[in-house]
Amino acid sequence: MSRLSTKHVVLGLLVEHNSYGYALQQRVSERFGFLELADSAIYKTLERLEAEGCVEEVPRQRSARNARVLYRATARGCEEFESWMAQGSERPFLRDELHAKLALSGPEDLPKLLAAVEAQSQQCLADLAELGRQARPPVTASKVSWDVTSLLLVDDFRARFLECMVDWLAVAAEVIQDEIDDRPTMPAA
Repeated sequence: MSRLSTKHVVLGLLVEHNSYGYALQQRVSERFGFLELADSAIYKTLERLEAEGCVEEVPRQRSARNARVLYRATARGCEEFESWMAQGSERPFLRDELHAKLALSGPEDLPKLLAAVEAQSQQCLADLAELGRQARPPVTASKVSWDVTSLLLVDDFRARFLECMVDWLAVAAEVIQDEIDDRPTMPAA
């Protein structure tokens, strides 16, 4: 099984077509915004891929005014990408800061946890609204290109994940609120 890596995302985009670093950042942001990659990660990845022989600079005239570098995937890079595409994919693992806070919390933390749960729920609802505002055709729409269909599937997953999170957060809020309500109150001194 393989793991999602910035390396394979950048390599895949270069297999599609040659790109300058800045344009590559834009493409990553547009298609893989959910990865929340820093711009510097793209350039570091390009350096690493170049050192591995998977990408190279396209030879061209450069001047002091135009120092941009055009990158392309090498034959080795194309083979690496195809190998990665052929591998199975791992089941995603849960890695959420709120889960860690829940696991490490004590009864005295319940009001702070409830606030954190409610804040995360509001953020998930805002993210869902943003996905809904994009007004994309349903995943089952026919006669659209694979490029569009693949992005629709990613957005569909994101929306379903967010819906599940909102449901779970509602349960968590209810349990935490019940715990708060059931705790004996300390008499005022």
